Amino acid sequence: MLLIVGEAIVAFHRTGREHYTGPWPSGSPAIAAYVAGRLGVPTVFVGAVGRDDHGTVMADGLAAGGVDISHLVVSGKAPTATAYITYRGAAREFDLRVSDSAAIQVAGPDLADLPERAGWLHLSGSALIFGEPLAGTALTALHRARAAGARISIDPNVRPESLDRTAREAVVEALGLAHVVLAGEGELAALRVDASALVADGATVCTTFGAGGATVTDESGSVHIDALPVEVVDTDGAGDAFAAGFIAAALAGADPVDAARAGVRVATEAIRTEGPMSVMPDRGLLAG
Repeated sequence: MLLIVGEAIVAFHRTGREHYTGPWPSGSPAIAAYVAGRLGVPTVFVGAVGRDDHGTVMADGLAAGGVDISHLVVSGKAPTATAYITYRGAAREFDLRVSDSAAIQVAGPDLADLPERAGWLHLSGSALIFGEPLAGTALTALHRARAAGARISIDPNVRPESLDRTAREAVVEALGLAHVVLAGEGELAALRVDASALVADGATVCTTFGAGGATVTDESGSVHIDALPVEVVDTDGAGDAFAAGFIAAALAGADPVDAARAGVRVATEAIRTEGPMSVMPDRGLLAG
């Protein structure tokens, strides 16, 4: 079972001054859970939503991916988190409404015995930056799953300029516990984390470069994987789709290079589909 703990966010998108589209079920951990579920991985998502229409959008989106949402917390005291995203060419501007939302209301008891039952835990660094109790709960899940023998993958998925000292230290701590690091270009350097040190400690580091493909580095060396040609429709969640594809392929027995190739194929399908949790990838993408 794949366990993902993190924020659930309903997103609205626009290009320039256009009207927003949405609401889209979103949030980095939730997207990864949705795509993994679509790829046939038994996936449990632990997060929180409000008792409102946006919460229903979020729950329905996860369920459509086959994700187990029986541990999704529904709060009657805070609204579902939202994000208003404006695309300006390759750049994105975010208006995040998370810190006072239900998204961070995930506490230790909500984990139940899931960390001990998980075969793989995936954590997005974004779950560590929005506040407590979510940040502490996510780290607790990581430590418990690691101690129980689960494989751990970490996507730093943070903008370093938005990190305070506590959040940065939490992300660095998480990276030090990972078997697989799935990082975007420049993320580790911005966090002042040495990728070669992670590899020396036994981790596989997979760095994604968008249209530049991905590079997989482990103790045996580095292999570059080219991106696939694609008509770009929506890049939101592409990195999370890559992570889900990698995890699904690895759980099916693929080595890290073949898992990354699967990640590229799944991300390509996500990029050509509008909406962060709308792609319907086929399990055939895992084998190529």
